[in-house]
Amino acid sequence: GAQEPADRADSDEHSEEFDYSTFYRQFQETGAPQVDPLRQTYQAAFGKEEVMDGIPCKDWADFIGPASPAYLSAYCRMQLSHTKTSMSFSAMLFGPFYFFYRKMWKQGVLFALLDFIVTLPSLLYLMAVSGAEWMVGMPFLRLIPTAMQVCYVLNFIQMVIRGLFAVYWYKKESERRIHRVYDRCPEGPQRS
Repeated sequence: GAQEPADRADSDEHSEEFDYSTFYRQFQETGAPQVDPLRQTYQAAFGKEEVMDGIPCKDWADFIGPASPAYLSAYCRMQLSHTKTSMSFSAMLFGPFYFFYRKMWKQGVLFALLDFIVTLPSLLYLMAVSGAEWMVGMPFLRLIPTAMQVCYVLNFIQMVIRGLFAVYWYKKESERRIHRVYDRCPEGPQRS
């Protein structure tokens, strides 16, 4: 008897999380219950046809993949609040890696360069402290501590900017790529 509740708690602990993408796909395939909060949100944001920027939400979900419920939910919030910002902690913390993972090459390269620029004073400071011969007697050595402080602030600002706008930039890049697929492939199985 005493072992049973522990077993039950253990099985609950290892149970899988709810899979929103499978739920949404089943919803579209089987035609679903009358009240679906996801569908109601899409319709509130994008109208009865559930079309965002000329693209059906189903095509958005197919393009984005398993993360589509989170992104489509963010797109709905952005649409309903008429804003281009939505916080992405992944983009804020992982910076260029987030953009490269999402195949947003321009933003990835831009933020990689910005990351390098704002860390440059710290690198120069480490070289000066370690006694790099080529740095001895350089006139800019006294400016390095001030430059480091300025770059810390600039780094924080660029982290916040990429965190706030990454979802919007991903939406625009996805929209561009989906329209490119539309132009190349007519309606039908080849498009998907």
